[in-house]
Amino acid sequence: MRTTLLFLAFTSLAVAKPNIVLIFADDLGYGDVDYQDGDVPTPNIDSIANGGVVFTDGYVTCPVCAPSRAGMLTGRYQQSFGFWDNIGPFRLNKDVIPGIPTDIPILSERLKKLGYTCGLFGKTHDGDAEKMQAFNRWDEFYGFNNGASNYLGDMNRPHNPIFHNKTIVSRPYSTREINNKDVNRDGVLVRDIENHLTDQIGDTAVKFIEANKENSFLCYIPFNAIHGPFQAPKSLVDKYADEPDKKRRIVKAMLDSMDQNIGKVLSALKKHRLEENTLVVFLSDNGGHEASPNKPLRGKKGTYWEGGLRIPFCMKWKGQLPAGKTFSKPVISLDLMPTFIAAAGSVIEADWKLDGTNLLPFLKGRSKARPHETLYWTWGARKAIRHLDLKVLTDDGGKSWKMFQLTQDIGENSDLSTKRPKKLKELIAKHHAWESTLMPQQWGWNKNLGYKDPTFGKPKPYHQSK
Repeated sequence: MRTTLLFLAFTSLAVAKPNIVLIFADDLGYGDVDYQDGDVPTPNIDSIANGGVVFTDGYVTCPVCAPSRAGMLTGRYQQSFGFWDNIGPFRLNKDVIPGIPTDIPILSERLKKLGYTCGLFGKTHDGDAEKMQAFNRWDEFYGFNNGASNYLGDMNRPHNPIFHNKTIVSRPYSTREINNKDVNRDGVLVRDIENHLTDQIGDTAVKFIEANKENSFLCYIPFNAIHGPFQAPKSLVDKYADEPDKKRRIVKAMLDSMDQNIGKVLSALKKHRLEENTLVVFLSDNGGHEASPNKPLRGKKGTYWEGGLRIPFCMKWKGQLPAGKTFSKPVISLDLMPTFIAAAGSVIEADWKLDGTNLLPFLKGRSKARPHETLYWTWGARKAIRHLDLKVLTDDGGKSWKMFQLTQDIGENSDLSTKRPKKLKELIAKHHAWESTLMPQQWGWNKNLGYKDPTFGKPKPYHQSK
């Protein structure tokens, strides 16, 4: 009898583990999405926001691609393990292999130990094959390992490939080829639109959900939209013919395409009656680029202004999280790892050294505190700290600092550094203390690192035909 009860309890616990769908847009600005007064209809993204929680003060750990992803996937400030910059030609020494260290588990590895099947569909930006987490740390992978990819391809191209697991299934056109007038006219794709990469990512993610609907799964979808190169099907570009700016017109079409593919994913959850047992999260890897609005924020991708670090961020879990809720206290992408672990019914171990916080007690009303009193950033000459509602930043390595009261000045227009010098000094010291705990930068684009990788930018062995 006791054995039967234990079995039933275990079965109940296993069924209760929610599926997790993590949708990660690329270069999407704070003001791009419709639910934040954007100028592109995004009904599917909006359905996540309206059916769940919107984080008005949601941040990422870096305003560029790879470090931001490394922080989110590990739940740790990525500088704590030397991941300060995008993968670049320079290294601290010749023995350094760029990428998330293999001894630091990422989200998929944590969840696989809890019985989850984990798939990645889209862009990964994490070093070469030795550490490339897409090959080695997921049950299924469809996508590419690079900062960007053209959106069209076939098997006859010689360029960085699209993989399904370790099998090459497509090779994107080169920029020269994509600019051929028969393929692309100023970013408008006039043929092969059925092979648009955003559709490939969405369709493959749906197949993964359908194949694993009877089991707990993590479906991680890091779209490369709306990152350049700016390319979209003509039918969608024509939809925004009233937009006078040509580049913005194409970006609008790219966002529309991504939202449609998010709709496919959400429809699959509904079709298979998985909505009430699926936690869905949507956010961007950093602020918007030059063709993407960040209103009302200042700055853009690559800056430590709010427009580089604060991103659209929302979370839905039908029946578990309140619908239509706005959460205005600061949160960060680091919080996703502990939140997912808690949702799965497990606990965070101290030796994981996570910097994130489980958000569920705050979202369910069990805690009225702040998830974080202080958030930190550092990247090259740029440094920032947000303590409560004060933010201090520098973009010249600390030669000059600015300070803003964000709840009163979201656009960072009124510098308080000369009006509150004692508080400025206190927060600079707090940032220095945190920064002193970090591992030195291991690779990137800083030539002062000392060693230049002679193979950087050249085809890798795993790029060859298979």
